[in-house]
Amino acid sequence: MFEEIRSASPRRSNYFKLGLQITAIGLLLLAIAYFMRKYSADISNLRELSLLEMAMIGAWSMASYTAYAYAVYLVLVDLGLKKLGLGAWLKIYFVSRLVNFFITQGGNLYRLIVLKKNYGFSYTNSVGVTGFMIWSNATAAVLASVIALSSSQQDYELGGLSLLHWSLLLFAALMLVPLLALPFADRKLMSGLARFRLLKPFLDIAEFFVTTVGKRRQFAVITFWSAVHFGLSVGMIYFTFRAIGSEVDIVTACVFTTAFVFTRYVNIVPGNLGVSELVGGLLSEQMGVGFSSGLIVTGILRVVEIAIILLAGALYGKAAVLARLRRS
Repeated sequence: MFEEIRSASPRRSNYFKLGLQITAIGLLLLAIAYFMRKYSADISNLRELSLLEMAMIGAWSMASYTAYAYAVYLVLVDLGLKKLGLGAWLKIYFVSRLVNFFITQGGNLYRLIVLKKNYGFSYTNSVGVTGFMIWSNATAAVLASVIALSSSQQDYELGGLSLLHWSLLLFAALMLVPLLALPFADRKLMSGLARFRLLKPFLDIAEFFVTTVGKRRQFAVITFWSAVHFGLSVGMIYFTFRAIGSEVDIVTACVFTTAFVFTRYVNIVPGNLGVSELVGGLLSEQMGVGFSSGLIVTGILRVVEIAIILLAGALYGKAAVLARLRRS
């Protein structure tokens, strides 16, 4: 399986990409080391977490990931994957999350291969589901930030523009996605453009997007679980800030969560190692919480995330072994 992932692109291209990623990770880690030294006094003032608090963050993280995975599962079942059990899907999901820590976008490719190989689910539909869920969750996160910032009495700025204005611009850009896909609902246009082979995958994905958005009941259910996923993430981040002794409000936690969500979707290096931490530090500094607090919170969340994914992978792996032993 993993050999298929590695061989999905030419070897020379892989070596070049690997070199760039190692260089980028090295520079990011150096930047983190610099900021940790710069803010060492602030970091030493932060409160250490207890095992109970770490366990609570872990439970919150597990609930958040499971809510997202369940939303994706509902889409897959609606598209005809009736024989895909929830347990089997959760195993695929958590293993793919683990792969993403080592290979940029490798987890997404792993899901494509497994669903195609074991369930006959087309690559086009898999890509469509991934793209739709990213859009759905990103839109829900940005909308929540717009609402939170609108209700806040403080005016946070970033690059000469308020965070509220940035959020509104991003929300408008995300809302353009379904509008741009609407023309592809025209069958005549689709059949005409389908003659161009290079366009066919993009046309299939656009058609999938329009069809899914058009199913109101399904769209409402997905939106609900996206909101649950985001709400759990906000609660987890709010609790983590408070646990280390940083006083934050729900608005800060909401905006921080939105940035955190985007660092998970736009992977520059495997697992966005260093990227999430720097973004978290810079954003929390901008919002008056302090660079060190944002850096430490994202670091804690990364450690908890890896632990949760490794634990989930071990549990699902053990369940698979026991199932095989029972069959034999």
